[in-house]
Amino acid sequence: MNNTVKKYDNLKNKNATRKPKLSDYLNIGICTLIMMFFFVSMFFTTNGGVSQQEKRKLASFPKLSEMTSDDLLSGTYFSKIDEFYKDNFVHRDQFLALSDKIDGLKGVESEIKMTVVSNNATNNSATAKDDDSDSDKDMYKNVEQIGTLLSIDNIVCEAYGFNEPTINDYAETIKKFGDTLKGANVYNILVPTHVEFALPSKYQNLSAKEKPAIDLVNSKIGSNVTPVDAYSILKKHKTEYIYFKSDHHWTQLGAYYAYTKYCEAADLKPFKLKDYPLKKVEGFLGTYYSASKDQKLADDPDVVEYRPVGADLTATIYEDSALTKSFEASPYSDYSTGSNAYGTFLHGDNPLTIIKNPDVDSSKKVVVIKESYGNAFAPLLTQNYGEVYVIDPRYFNGNLNDFIKEHEIKDVIFINNMVAVGSQSRVDELKRLLN
Repeated sequence: MNNTVKKYDNLKNKNATRKPKLSDYLNIGICTLIMMFFFVSMFFTTNGGVSQQEKRKLASFPKLSEMTSDDLLSGTYFSKIDEFYKDNFVHRDQFLALSDKIDGLKGVESEIKMTVVSNNATNNSATAKDDDSDSDKDMYKNVEQIGTLLSIDNIVCEAYGFNEPTINDYAETIKKFGDTLKGANVYNILVPTHVEFALPSKYQNLSAKEKPAIDLVNSKIGSNVTPVDAYSILKKHKTEYIYFKSDHHWTQLGAYYAYTKYCEAADLKPFKLKDYPLKKVEGFLGTYYSASKDQKLADDPDVVEYRPVGADLTATIYEDSALTKSFEASPYSDYSTGSNAYGTFLHGDNPLTIIKNPDVDSSKKVVVIKESYGNAFAPLLTQNYGEVYVIDPRYFNGNLNDFIKEHEIKDVIFINNMVAVGSQSRVDELKRLLN
């Protein structure tokens, strides 16, 4: 017997006679308690809902009545059950928060999906001068850079980067819609972001100007598309609460001002927003807070102020691209709180939403093609149209021309903020509606 075999036998005999230590029992006990905790918690889970931390809907328990034989054989049904328990175990939010803290101690940053722009971005082709001097005074004084974000006094903004090829592609795409959608009135609304009005003049080198880019687009969209000048009225009211301090969206008030300019372009009479009762969702900390963790934002969080227009509005909200799953609700949700509070408008982003106002002629119809800025804007149109169709091209699979023919829609509105207009993926999503 060689030395290796002897060592193995000795080790085996030693392990066979080894008595368990207290630490062994302790490890077994801890593991057993953890397993029991998660097993018992399975019986106390919630069903679906919204994750405020992750800004998404949580999985609901799949209904047995909806299970097909294919679901059972392929394992799809059991996969849905697995997703449900992953999303709904007890104290899930607390565990996620603990995980974030541990990652922070390790120097790991949470994933933040944001548009990254260069702080020295310039706009060489779009150089038109903005001659509106009534609102040219600086609102803020101090600026601090936080990565690609700009901390300006008590707000945080994202710098704007001019992307000429994509801007031109957007303009050409909108022109194609105007040329293709025969018999429809096509409107294009470009919304400047907060940085355009908030950045002090002496720090203008930190962000490209958006007004010249807007003018460039409007000069190329052709005669079959009517541009709506949201810029001038937002600039006029820039000292009001038209943008959030901690989030990349505008407020309902900002959307309302743009709505009045649309009414002007479309020869419609705007309603008075103040005629409706004011509601508030307190404690909103949006995407810029998530990205910057700027303490001043946490100390003075945003408030989502909104006036739900119309007493009898109903919205049919389709949750999947195939338009097979839907639910009916008010256009304004009452469950969107915390970091998800902007979801108050239209319950967030969905492929298709149809809002009907029984007090307005149902033959008056409009379709809004939008990214998330359109969520606060679209419900306002219900005071002028009996039916408002809202399409998010990020999730909608269909041909726009076929859609407006099927529903006999005469007015078509494209509304996008300037960061979205400069994003090639957003433009490509719009192009899919032409196929």
